[in-house]
Amino acid sequence: MVELAKSDITRYLSRENGELLFNERDLQMHLAQHLIGTGHYDDVDVEYYVPFEELDNYIWQNELKLDILLRKGSEFLPVELKYKTKRHVKQLMRFGEYLDRQVNVLKDQGAQDLGMYDFWKDVRRVELVRRRFAAVMNGLAVFVTNDKQYLNPCRETSNNYHFCMSEGIHDTNRHWQNPDSSCARSHPDFELERDYFVHWEGNIYEGVEFHYCIVEI
Repeated sequence: MVELAKSDITRYLSRENGELLFNERDLQMHLAQHLIGTGHYDDVDVEYYVPFEELDNYIWQNELKLDILLRKGSEFLPVELKYKTKRHVKQLMRFGEYLDRQVNVLKDQGAQDLGMYDFWKDVRRVELVRRRFAAVMNGLAVFVTNDKQYLNPCRETSNNYHFCMSEGIHDTNRHWQNPDSSCARSHPDFELERDYFVHWEGNIYEGVEFHYCIVEI
């Protein structure tokens, strides 16, 4: 099922004349509707709750709600989403007419180091879910952004070097370089089960350039 889901998600993200989405929840709901519309799945759920106490070595001690869960037959596939943006202002259409003023439709989220951390955290959480539940064979972690900083290689001296998301193979090490930094104190280090390959694709949504990657777990 993982290849089918990856293909369906890629088709959505690469669509021509795609709608500009305002935030991660917007992406979650529109993507879920798209997946339902394919007719390829027996069930499409959102915010699928998993008690974190069920997972071994779950270090974050907070609620786990999978963004999207797909089911086909007896197999389940978690899909985790991240949507990180930089500021974009445009004229907005509402109820069939353009507003007179420019509107800030995308927020400047910044904190790219923590955005990268959150993506790899998604990968790790899906690894733990797959390890615990026999009906979960694979998972997908999807990252969508209009901020090109996420695509750039990190300097080897950067605190977030091991959380980089640039094109290529990334090893299992997810450790901050400075263990005394505020990031390290609030966002614990972890290890992944294996190396992962990150490949970026691009698309234009209502004149805004976006990039996305889909990592298979």
